[in-house]
Formats: sequence, C-alpha cells, structure tokens
Amino acid sequence: MPVTWTRDVGVILRSRVDVVVEAIGGLEPASDWIRDALLSGKSVVTANKQVVARDGHALLGLAARQGRQLRFEAAVGGAMPIVRAIGDGLAGDRLRRIVAILNGTTNAVLSRMDATGCSLPAALADAKARGLAEADPSLDLDGGDAAAKLAILSALAFGMRVDASRIDTQSAREVTAADITKARRRGRTIRQLAHAEYDDGRDELTAWVAPVCVPRESVFGRTVGPSNVAVVTGAYAGDVVIAGAGAGGDATAVAVISDILAIARDRAAIVRAPALSAPRAVRGLDARAEISDFRLQISDLEEAV
Repeated sequence: MPVTWTRDVGVILRSRVDVVVEAIGGLEPASDWIRDALLSGKSVVTANKQVVARDGHALLGLAARQGRQLRFEAAVGGAMPIVRAIGDGLAGDRLRRIVAILNGTTNAVLSRMDATGCSLPAALADAKARGLAEADPSLDLDGGDAAAKLAILSALAFGMRVDASRIDTQSAREVTAADITKARRRGRTIRQLAHAEYDDGRDELTAWVAPVCVPRESVFGRTVGPSNVAVVTGAYAGDVVIAGAGAGGDATAVAVISDILAIARDRAAIVRAPALSAPRAVRGLDARAEISDFRLQISDLEEAV
C-alpha cells in the first residue's frame, strides 16, 4: 500500500482513509482539523487533551451525528486505560471521587528527585534527555496538563462540565531537594496529584491539581518514573486502582493504536457524548487541604490510599 507524505491537510480529508489520527498538540488548528475530518466522514483518534477538554463534548456530538467515532484514550492517561475504564468498565456505578497522578513528566521529575536527591532542574534535564519532557514543560509542572485531563475525567465520571481554567492548580516548580528530604524524614514523598470529587447533594465539584505530601507506601508514593495511577471511588464498587505508563512516545502510541483497533473491530459503534451539566460551585484547594510550611498535607487522603 503506497504511503503519501503531505503538508496539506486537505489531501487527507479528500482521501478514502477511514481513520485520521491527530497528534499535533495545541488547540488550533487541531480542533478544526478534527472537526473537518469528522465532517468528511472519517473517524478520529486524538491524543490532544486540550482539545478534548475544551471541545470534546461538541466533537463527540458531531461524531455521533456523522455516524463516526472520536476516541481519545491517549489524551488522558497514556497507556493507563482510564477513559475506557470509566466510560465502560465503571459505567454501572455512581462515581464519587478521582485522585490520580495524571502527568508522567512531573512524576518522573519528582520521583527522580526523591531517588537521587538532585534538584528539580537536574531531574527535569534527565527527563528531557530520556524523551519524557517537552522543550517547554510549563503545562506539565504548573498543572495545566493534569487540569485538562481532570476536566475530561470529570465529564466522564460525574457528568460535570468544567472549564480546565477553573480548576485550581499549584505549580510543582517550587519543590526543592530540601522539601523532598523533609518529607522523607516523615515517611512521605511529594507527588503532583489531581483530585476531583462530586457532592451531588450540594451539587459541588471539588477539583484541584497540586504537589502533595503523601505516604511513601501509598499507591501514589510507590508510583515512580513516567507512570500514572488513579484511584477511582464509586458508591458501590469502592476504590478501583488503574495504573500504567503515562509519558513518552511508546505509551502514547499504545493508546492511539488501541483506539484505532477499537474502531476497526466495530466501525459502526457510536461513542456518544455524555449528558453534561454545570455544577453549582467548583471548589479548589481550600475545600480539602491546608497549606503546610512546605507542601500540602491531606490527612483523609493519606488514610484512604
């Protein structure tokens, strides 16, 4: 089968291909290209969490109307299949809470600091050398990447529409080797956690991303390198743990190819947009945590995991 290389997206849209894979990143022109691909009668697989967080609901609706599929497993957890786990495997439960490491780059940096005692810049340089960090890691370290993923998961798990920009974030840039040492003396380490919890009685969503001091033996403390892990809590199933590689080209490729195979296995399947509503209130860190002298301490979370 011949391979065609082109810089003209119109060539792709006019072709007879069945599936378009979008992996360019950024909001534009990625969102327009996904929309145009669906309108041209093609299914789409994307790894773009920013597009899915902002436009995913509308694009899923368009895909359904076109009789095509939009799949985005790679946009959230890399090789950790959390989108399918929540959308399918836990669809019969009433989900209450998600606590997760959702950014493999930041986890690789923080766990490297913990293992070697090096500074954050040194750990970041190591992550870049291993292909685990972008040239500009701002979205990773400052929490924007995890916030976008958390917005996607809040829609899937709780049916809540929340703008990623409304999710409270604290940067991991200020974590120092001294902070890591202080945490170690207390049997803890520091991880960037993403937290979302929906209180349906009050119609309130608590959502934040921040570096958190967690027990070393917790599921989060034991997650090292570019790995992701999530604890999803349901009203009936209780805590369900999902883990997998979260950063790097290989992990992304696994999720992308898995989505392509899912479409190939059932080209007629329709992935419908979830019914979403806006919560009455979106709360941040002050609803769940107190700021300590160097990092967040969340006692009830420590007991739970």
